[in-house]
Amino acid sequence: MQHNVIMGQRPLFQPKGGMGAITAPVNMVNEKVTKKLNEIIEMFETGNLPPAVARTIIAKDLPRPSNSWSIGNKMLMSLQGTEDARGFKQWQEVNRWVKKGAKAIYILAPKKRTITVTVLDSETGEKNKEKRQIITGFYQIPVFRYEDTDGEPLPARQEYKPPKLPPLQDVAKHFGVDVIYAPFDGRSYGFYSWTGGKKIVLHTHDIRTWFHELGHAVHNTFYTLRNGQVPEQEIVAELFAATMCELHGIHGFHQYSWDYIKSYTGNDPAAAVQTIFQILSDVEECILRVMAVADIPALKIS
Repeated sequence: MQHNVIMGQRPLFQPKGGMGAITAPVNMVNEKVTKKLNEIIEMFETGNLPPAVARTIIAKDLPRPSNSWSIGNKMLMSLQGTEDARGFKQWQEVNRWVKKGAKAIYILAPKKRTITVTVLDSETGEKNKEKRQIITGFYQIPVFRYEDTDGEPLPARQEYKPPKLPPLQDVAKHFGVDVIYAPFDGRSYGFYSWTGGKKIVLHTHDIRTWFHELGHAVHNTFYTLRNGQVPEQEIVAELFAATMCELHGIHGFHQYSWDYIKSYTGNDPAAAVQTIFQILSDVEECILRVMAVADIPALKIS
């Protein structure tokens, strides 16, 4: 059943006296959440945002065949819960062997053909023959995860996890979501996937990205997410991330959050704020579900 983001099952937050404040629904269990959301939206509206911190990525360390793979093949590997996948012979070259009964992952490689074309020299007007490679299709190549092999250990692999894990790990565990840290794939800072098992894959240690993907995971517990970059879903996750950063005393990512939200509303600030009010009930529900699982010191009622 498709969830109606705009109308929600509970009353939406509504602006009071314009778009500058939120009137909490009667079932709002924590006024501190309302206060923080008000503060964040006011920062977005006024542009009075804390200085932005520099973004980071997780760099590759050891040479691996997958380092030269396409972004799509790298993502496929990450979704299978591994940081290293190779073919039979490639594993034998490093004195490792595929376990009996292990299932292959199939990546795609291009079929190429060399053709001769006639090219007109724009300066001399002469016609010259050139050889070029074209892609005529793709074929599958079976590869196997490191975890599905035995043999000699590989050189010590870099630990991609941060020295100290970010807060709310118990929330991911409670909702059955695996958290994987992996080198930057050239495409995204992270993503949440719910096909073939629920996973958050992070290519950065930036806490805002962790909170954003966790927001998707919590949102998915009561709302059927759609594939792709769906504006309402992305704005829910990003406002959740901004709120979690604020509640944990982290103030260097609000500019990124505001720019990210605006990018889904044609970079129109007024439209961005209006959309925020339309999805606030879902953000509230995400926060309440986190509060039910984990303690957030800033939300404790003294």
